[in-house]
Amino acid sequence: MKLKGENQKINVLILPDLFPKNEKDWVGVFVVDYVKSIASQCNPIVFYSRLIGDDTPLKSERFNTSFDVYRWNYKTKITPILKPLFYLFWFFKTAKQVQQTIKNVDVIHAHGAILNGTVAYLLSKRLNVPFVISEHTGPFSKVSNSFVKRNWAKYILNKANKVLTVSNHLKQEILDIGVHQSKIEVTYNPVDTNLFTLKENKILIKNILFVSRLEPFKGGLRTLKSFHQLLQKEGDWNLTICGEGVEKQAILQYITKNKLKDKVTIKGTLTKKELAKEIHKAAFLVYPSLHESFGLIPVEAMSCGIPVICTNQTAPKEYINAANGLLVHPNNIDEIAQAMQTLINNLSAYDAGNIRKQIVERFGFDNFGKNLIKIYSNLRWVL
Repeated sequence: MKLKGENQKINVLILPDLFPKNEKDWVGVFVVDYVKSIASQCNPIVFYSRLIGDDTPLKSERFNTSFDVYRWNYKTKITPILKPLFYLFWFFKTAKQVQQTIKNVDVIHAHGAILNGTVAYLLSKRLNVPFVISEHTGPFSKVSNSFVKRNWAKYILNKANKVLTVSNHLKQEILDIGVHQSKIEVTYNPVDTNLFTLKENKILIKNILFVSRLEPFKGGLRTLKSFHQLLQKEGDWNLTICGEGVEKQAILQYITKNKLKDKVTIKGTLTKKELAKEIHKAAFLVYPSLHESFGLIPVEAMSCGIPVICTNQTAPKEYINAANGLLVHPNNIDEIAQAMQTLINNLSAYDAGNIRKQIVERFGFDNFGKNLIKIYSNLRWVL
């Protein structure tokens, strides 16, 4: 039995753990892609609730002129020691606030098991509608290493009608805590292939790109050190580093100490449109992250047709292959530098159209959205 008639749109309530404040904000930006992928055939409504925020009145907006977003914070300030207790109130208050604000819900889609997964569970019982949970947490040890979080997540995930994971790697981590295999479906993440289009300029631009938060586990400084090695043989190449974070100062100091100002460009956090332009100005992307549950930035780069050098740990090895890039140990500076040299020597062997095609077919909005809508439409009430 379908949830709606053949020509009726499904009303999807989306409960994200994170959601961007504006176009420049990268926090939870992947949720925007989820919404865009289903918008043509669903009525998506986002309700973004936090325990603590700058203000508490319910606010609504039209996000990017595309869909409705409600923002609500329970408290402006809480004594840290009382925070766990107040979360118990937040779950029920959020569920009540949603129920009073949003009508005609067919499916609830929560992002994250413990916080919004719990709210989705409460709402599903009140509204008698199914709910799904997309899990993105990486590394999942943030959940599984805690007795309370592990068992809480296990309970909520087993209550969901479907658990959607962004990689097989994350699926296995969730199976390991005792979630039923029948619940889990690997959907990966959607990618805006309409924005991240095929790079049109066929002239080789001798520029390497790194984009991410500038935090040690993402690998910005390791990329810089590897590039420094590369310059001994490839002195006419340049590096662009985009992002902000705690590692930025160390990166700037390394550039100054090694007199690399003429070879390395530092840019701050980019909008998605700005990121697409930077990718078009690069020959390839380097992304030696220690852990990725999915890895959106390398996939967006490949959507533009450029190859990538990426971590051989966790999820990226599920979609990076000999036709679109190279896998390296993320902590090995020498190995990353050698991979840069290998790509430079073999750039002509990479087919930009084929690289992009792989991404469009697996993660593009059209196919991803169709699959997600199919999941919504086939849900059964199982609680």
